[in-house]
Amino acid sequence: MKKSAISICLGLCAFTSHADDKDFDAVLQCHSAADEPGLIVQLVQSDEVIYSGAAGLADLKTKRPLKIDDVMQIGSVTKMFTAAAILKLAESNLLSLQDPIGKFIPEINPKYRDLTLFSLLTHTSGLSDYLGDPVVNSVWGNYASLDKVIKIITRLPLSFNSGDTHIYSNLGYILLGKAIEVSTGMPYNQYMQDTFFKPLGMDNTFVVTQGIRVNDVVGYTTNFDAPKKHIKAAKSKDRAWKVDRSWIHASGAIASTLQDMKVWNKALMSGQVVSEKSLNLMTQKVRLNDNSTANYGLGLNVYKLGGEISYNHAGMVPGFFTWHVYLPEHDLVATGMSNQDKYFPGLALLDMVAIALGLSPKPIKDQDKITSFAEKLVGDYRSIDSQTLSITFENNRLYSQHEGEEKRLIIPRENNAYSYECTEHYFTLRENANKIKLVPTHLIHGDQAAYTKL
Repeated sequence: MKKSAISICLGLCAFTSHADDKDFDAVLQCHSAADEPGLIVQLVQSDEVIYSGAAGLADLKTKRPLKIDDVMQIGSVTKMFTAAAILKLAESNLLSLQDPIGKFIPEINPKYRDLTLFSLLTHTSGLSDYLGDPVVNSVWGNYASLDKVIKIITRLPLSFNSGDTHIYSNLGYILLGKAIEVSTGMPYNQYMQDTFFKPLGMDNTFVVTQGIRVNDVVGYTTNFDAPKKHIKAAKSKDRAWKVDRSWIHASGAIASTLQDMKVWNKALMSGQVVSEKSLNLMTQKVRLNDNSTANYGLGLNVYKLGGEISYNHAGMVPGFFTWHVYLPEHDLVATGMSNQDKYFPGLALLDMVAIALGLSPKPIKDQDKITSFAEKLVGDYRSIDSQTLSITFENNRLYSQHEGEEKRLIIPRENNAYSYECTEHYFTLRENANKIKLVPTHLIHGDQAAYTKL
C-alpha cells in the first residue's frame, strides 16, 4: 500500500521553485488584461505559499479588481469533493462502490438501474451527458428540485456498455449526489458542509443550491456575435447558457477560494478526508474491460505534466472556469480561478507550474549565446504533413513563421530549445541519424511529431 503523497514528502521534498515573483507576475500579465474579467492563482509547496496573484476585474461595471481571497465557483472541480463523499460513506458502510444506482433511485430509467456507483465515479458507466440536450436547455435557467432534474436528464439513452470506455458525464455525478442524500438522509449541501467544509475550517466554501450569483464577483461569458465583448453569464441572450445551479448539483455547484482549496488539498492528500485505501482509489487510473486504462481515477484526472505525475481537475460553469492540480512528487498544489468561462486558467497555471519546477528549459538572455544558437537554428523545416516552418535571425532576434501564418518572436532557451512568448511549451533542436530536427514538446502531451531541417 502506497503512503499518502504528503507523508512521503515530509522531510524529503525540498523547496524546488526555479522562479521568483517577477517570473510568475509576467505569466499572469501574459494571460490577463487590466480592464477585463481576470483570474486569481496560487501555488503552494509543502504547505508554503510560493506565489499568489490576481489580475483583471471582478465587476466590469464597478471596476472592482479581483482579489486573491475572492470566492469563485469551481465547476467540475466539485467532482473530487463528491467522489470523496462517496468514498467516506463507503468506509462507514452506508453504501458500497458496487451498489447499483437503482438502490438509491428505484424509479430511475430501467436502463440505468444496474449502473454501479464506481462506474459513475469513473465515467465508465455508459452514460452520455445532458449538456446540449434541447429539453434540458429549455428549462435549466430556472430552479428545479433534484428529483425533477434527475427525471428529466435520465431520459437519455446509454452510449456504450459499462466499462468499455471512459466518456465524461456530468449526469453520473448528479446521480451520485442523490445517492449521498439517500444514504445520509441529508441534502447534499448540508452533508458536505457538516462533513468536510466546517470540520476543515473551509469557511468560504459552500454548495450553490439555487440561482447563479453568489457574491460580488460577476461571472462573464463571451458574446459569440461579438467575441471581444464580455456579457454577464446571468444575462446571456442564449438562454441555454443561463443555468440555475440546481441543475449542476454534485457535478459542479461548489464555490470556494484559493485558501480553502489549499486547505482541502492538504487534508485530502494527507488522509484527513478519506482513508489511504480510498485515496489510492481516487488517484489510480481506472481499468477498462479490455484491460487498458483511462487517465481518470475517482473524481480526479491522473496523468503526467512535463513528465511528472499529477492529479487534477478542471471545472467550468457559466461565468467561471477553474483548474486545480497537485503534483505529489513535489508536494506542489496549484489552483487558478477565472470569472470568465471562455478562458481556461490552466494555461497560465501550467506555465507557472513549469517555471516553478523547472519542467521547461530556462530562457537565455546572453546575446552571444543567442547568436550561437541562431547559427544552428536558422533555416527551413518541414513537418510530416509537408508544412513548412521558417526560422530567421533579424536584428539579433529570432523569429519563427509557419506556412500561411504571421511571423512570431522566439524566446531562446537553454539546451538548444526555444518557445514562443507567453508559453512554456517549447521546441528542441536535435540531431539524429545525420538529420537535424525540431521537436515540439507539449507539457501535457509530451513530444510531438518533429520538423526536419531542409
